Parts: sequence; C-alpha cells; structure tokens
Amino acid sequence: MTSLLKRPTLAVVLTALIAACGGNGDDGVLLGYEPPSVTRTADVTVTEAGASAPFRLEASDGGILIVFFGFTNCPDVCPATLAAIKNALRKVDDDLAARVDVAMITVDPDRDTAETLPRYLGSFLERFHALIPADEAELRAAEAPFGATSSVIKKPDGSVEVGHGGTIYVVDDEGNFVLGWPFGLDAASIAHDIGILLDRKGTPT
Repeated sequence: MTSLLKRPTLAVVLTALIAACGGNGDDGVLLGYEPPSVTRTADVTVTEAGASAPFRLEASDGGILIVFFGFTNCPDVCPATLAAIKNALRKVDDDLAARVDVAMITVDPDRDTAETLPRYLGSFLERFHALIPADEAELRAAEAPFGATSSVIKKPDGSVEVGHGGTIYVVDDEGNFVLGWPFGLDAASIAHDIGILLDRKGTPT
C-alpha cells in the first residue's frame, strides 16, 4: 500500500523553480507549469461513481477543473495533495471557489469502489467528482493528455504496491489542459493561480 512518486521530470523541476521565484500574488504570473502546446482533454470521459453518465474532463462554463490521479490507500502524496487543494479553495473568495470543480481519478479501481472513493474525497472536500475507470484502457486514456503514468503491482504475499505521479492538473472550460502544479506546491501558491486563471475568464454572465 505504498505510493511511489515518479522521478521529477524537467517540467516539474522547472515548475518548482518558478514557484520559488514567483510573483507576489498580484503580478499575474502563474506559479504552475503551463504546457508548451494545447492538449485537449474534453474528448476523454471517465466513469463517475454514482452518476448515470461518464464524466467529461472539461470545466463548467467560466470555471476550471482540477484533476488529480491517486488512490485511497495512499499514505502520503494523496492526502497531502487533497489537503493543499482544500486549503487553497479556502483562501479564495467564495464566488471564485464556486467556479472550481475537483475530480480525482483513482489509479487503483479494483480497491477504490463507488462507496470508498466518494467517502474518502468527502473527508477533504464538499464538492467533487469521484472517477473510477471501468478498465485499464479508460485509465490510460485519461492519463494520456496529461502525460501521467501509474502502476499497480500485486505481490505474491497479497500486498499491493501502487505508483503514481503527484502533479495536479488544471483543465479549462474549453476542455484543454492549461496548467500543472507539482507535488508539494503550497496552498497559497495554488490559490494565487486559481485567482489568475479565473480572472482571465472574467465574470460569468
């Protein structure tokens, strides 16, 4: 039941450097990593616990969607990441927080059921989408636009070893991956970027 964080990519290292040298919260400079080219996610759907239809990886009009890959038995990366998201949403105005959706895609669907995953997310967030891929193909299709990877190894002794990245991804209301936050980025920096992204969208009519 381990969570193995992948070796940081160059993009993640650059993101950490940007965060360390970032703006003061009023300069309009994002602290996360902006992908060099547009990557579309709106064509990807993932099975959602308790929903009658699959969830499309696209934010609501005028909002953003935060996407995170993890699993409920994760001892460190996942709870720390969800806590950072929770605290970031508390740092922004209520009207901005209402324009942010959060989706967690489990990389361990055999153990993260339609009962366990929503209960786990509910311990951190009031609103969320608990996404449980129906099969490996659906999981890989969801990971592909972000360049995310994961693995689940079942050992002879019955234990399970899970590996996944710790990056948080942001999708806009046009269904594009627009920003990545590396594992360990603090809540204040995440809140800073949320404000900038939503300000760029303007106030929904």
